[in-house]
Amino acid sequence: FNCLRTVQKFYSRMQVQGVRCQTSRFCGIKAARVSLQQRSLCTFAPHVPAYRMAVTWSVPSFRQYSTNAQDVPDAVIEGEEPSSALKEEDRTPSIEETERVVSGEDKHEFKSETSKLLDIVAHSLYTDKEVFVRELISNASDALEKARHRSAQGNNNADGFLELEIQLATDEKKKTLIIQDFGIGMTKEELVENLGTIAHSGTMEFLKKLEQGDRTNIIGQFGVGFYSAFMVANRVKVYSRSAVPGSKGYCWTSDGTGSYTIAEAEGVSRGTKIVLELKDNAQEFSKKKNIENIIKKYSNFVGFPIKLNGARVNTVRALWTATPGSLSDSEHRDFYQFIAKSYDDPMYRLHFASDSPLSIRALIYTPEQHSEKFGLGKMEAGVSLFSRKVLVQPKMANLLPDWLRFVKGVVDCEDIPLHLSREHLQDSELIRRLGNLVTSRIIKDFHDQARKDAKKYTDKFWREFGGFLKEGIVTDAKWKDDIAGLLRAETSKVDGGSFLSLEEYVSRMPEDQKSIYYLCAPSRDLAVLSPYYEAFQKKDIEVLFLYSGVDDFVMQNLGEFKGRRLESVETSTPTGTSKGDSKDKDKDEDKDKGKEEAPVNLMTSEDVDEFSKWLKGILSEKVINVRETQRLVSSPAIIVDHESASFRRMMKLADPSRMQKLPKQRLEINARHPIITNLNVLRKSNPSFAQVVAEQVFDDALIAAGLLEDPRAMLGRLNSILEVAVLNGRKHNDAGTGSATVGTAAAAAGNTTSTADNTKPGPP
Repeated sequence: FNCLRTVQKFYSRMQVQGVRCQTSRFCGIKAARVSLQQRSLCTFAPHVPAYRMAVTWSVPSFRQYSTNAQDVPDAVIEGEEPSSALKEEDRTPSIEETERVVSGEDKHEFKSETSKLLDIVAHSLYTDKEVFVRELISNASDALEKARHRSAQGNNNADGFLELEIQLATDEKKKTLIIQDFGIGMTKEELVENLGTIAHSGTMEFLKKLEQGDRTNIIGQFGVGFYSAFMVANRVKVYSRSAVPGSKGYCWTSDGTGSYTIAEAEGVSRGTKIVLELKDNAQEFSKKKNIENIIKKYSNFVGFPIKLNGARVNTVRALWTATPGSLSDSEHRDFYQFIAKSYDDPMYRLHFASDSPLSIRALIYTPEQHSEKFGLGKMEAGVSLFSRKVLVQPKMANLLPDWLRFVKGVVDCEDIPLHLSREHLQDSELIRRLGNLVTSRIIKDFHDQARKDAKKYTDKFWREFGGFLKEGIVTDAKWKDDIAGLLRAETSKVDGGSFLSLEEYVSRMPEDQKSIYYLCAPSRDLAVLSPYYEAFQKKDIEVLFLYSGVDDFVMQNLGEFKGRRLESVETSTPTGTSKGDSKDKDKDEDKDKGKEEAPVNLMTSEDVDEFSKWLKGILSEKVINVRETQRLVSSPAIIVDHESASFRRMMKLADPSRMQKLPKQRLEINARHPIITNLNVLRKSNPSFAQVVAEQVFDDALIAAGLLEDPRAMLGRLNSILEVAVLNGRKHNDAGTGSATVGTAAAAAGNTTSTADNTKPGPP
């Protein structure tokens, strides 16, 4: 590996573009053929052997890069470019254990509390074995950051030609995993201090020295991550050489039982190489695919290149760390598709950074669609929590409210207090504050998007995700007032397919209107025909039309909006008309219309009282009260003060076995309607058929209220009434047919009245 690094460095100094070498190890797909023969040691890197090269095209002499020119001859032209790259199965690890111990081993005991504590850290601290890869990569990232900081301070690093990157190599035959970085490295004393003392964090010491410098790229905190390697390894070797020029290389070795050895080694590059000899029950970590998946899961956004068996793994940048507004649409699209594992484009995106009260970097996307509408089950949370670009919890359920599970993205917070294992969070109150801050920003962004492009909001976002917002109002009391402004609905005064917000509805209300009125119905056509809407239509009061089965439940939970109560038209009378004075006021309006519009069989107050008592007797098992109402215009009767039909349907879906029988209802009648006035006449001339009609009037009122559970029960009655209506339409042809048919209809309806009663004249 050191040989190949030297070759690549020579190429870069010669400014040969696109050149990769191919030896017995695979380093590139389309490459030059290079034959290497060891000649001497390079003077600019004494620990790296120099090689004679034979390449497929002419390159300048290497003499200018060596003070020992006679040992580094010119390149020789020979051979041709290979026709194909090596196959996957022919590839060998890009890094190997090539270092060699050259001195006796010094044995040491761990400083902190012996092997028992080490056993706890290695075997009990972490939930999943795979996190050891995350911990070791995080340590490597910190080492590289320290090397970069040292160089930025004007200090020369040993092996300055080495790139700041992390290399991993799997070897299924040897059952090993190697992780190498070209970072700050360690001296012998630092190996003893950092690896020989459990829970000593070299990174924390570095941060104390750094003080006011940039700390955002530093990951480590606790000094225990390295020991997670013993969850999967029988023995761990650590080769390390400090970045200070002239430093020696050392080999640290331990089996995790309480002691370790340190010996001088040669051929050690700057930085640290960790060789894990895997346990029998951890052989899966010697497979390339498994390690690649773990890297992408936990460490994909580490700020340095991570290469596995020579190929870079972390190709996606941590875009949330960029300055908001600096990213292109294509960058956002690619990043969204990566984190959401989706192929659509984001509908909305929210990118923000905050340093107070918490240090936050967040990038949130709203997809174009969600999967729950296809019946694929409830989605899991879509936002993952990171700390300094390292994954803490993927798809964190308790970060955002459950109703926001449709959004995708990343939240990175440097201030979150982590458990030692970096898998759990220690301060739940701080997480709630973090979640509240991000949630408020998301809701605010939805409001901004609605104002910016109302058509896109209603036609796309509301139609796709409106159900989640309704869920938020029902389940999340904390945010329901903020969500309320995002609701949209059709109204009686806008065209079908057009929507208004509650704020727009309030701005259109008359000054004397104190409530926001809504009507739940399956469709706009049925809403317009609803008997409950008649009084509001008559007074020209705008009503929200809601078509979803849960809308009534949503409005009841919301209760009010900006001081205006939300009231269903089924339980309300129009503003300015109370239930007590509606009768007199509407009667005055009827008098103004003229006598020519009055019903033919206008009922007096005594008639209404007598009819109400009769109707209550007929429906004694179904109603608790019957009274006159002035709110109806074209309907004969309605049910009032009833249980919400939507609520009954929801309860039935939740537990059908505990569904209670429909209780007795309060029935209000329109004494001016022809059906009621003629029924009042019919009850005296033909009580049997009048009972059939009365029961149908009540069932019609139940249907209008959405309370009739099975309309098939009234089919027999409806057929009887239709039979009478059809045959009485022929009375001009056969004067006796109508009266004979009344008895037939009454019998078909299940009545037991006498034959004499059944021969009375039929309905007019």
